[in-house]
Amino acid sequence: MSTADADQIEQLRRLWDQYGRLLGVAVVAVLLGVFGKYFYGSYQQRQAVGAAALYAAYQQPPAGQTADAVAQQLRAKYPRTSYATFAALAQARQAVEAGRLDTAEQHLRWVVSNAGQPTDRALASLRLARVLLDQGKAQEAQDALGKDIPATSPALLEIRGDIARAQNKPQDARLAYQEALAGLPPESGQAALLKLKLDALGQP
Repeated sequence: MSTADADQIEQLRRLWDQYGRLLGVAVVAVLLGVFGKYFYGSYQQRQAVGAAALYAAYQQPPAGQTADAVAQQLRAKYPRTSYATFAALAQARQAVEAGRLDTAEQHLRWVVSNAGQPTDRALASLRLARVLLDQGKAQEAQDALGKDIPATSPALLEIRGDIARAQNKPQDARLAYQEALAGLPPESGQAALLKLKLDALGQP
């Protein structure tokens, strides 16, 4: 072995002594990142498949099971999935149609607390406020209007107007209805309903 070769080997040995451990840590970190991403993606896929299967079972319950029981399983196993949210919103709608507002309230509160998507939480908050208002709980309805709802949403402004009217605050209700109306197409059904509500308030 030549002197030059020996010098290169000695230099490499010194570099390894100085940086070898750091290099090893870096390699392990990269590998963990790659495999972690793979397993996380695989986990997410399994979650979605499992939730979709239970949601299908909720829509057409197997023999011996009720839709509510399947929905409960869906919430317990996959609470952050959209499928759990869809089932809870459907249960709330059915409860409202059956006149069971307290049950609808429970389902909607669950969505507000557990839904993974802000848009789902916003929708549930609006529906929850409506259910609470229908139960005569105006202040609770006001408190239910969460931060996920866009401030300029006509639906939000309308429910605020309804709450103000229930609290005997006609001027606040009028302003809310007018703001909501300004954000809607003039010929839409919701705009027509808001005009009726404004007319019902009478002149300021």
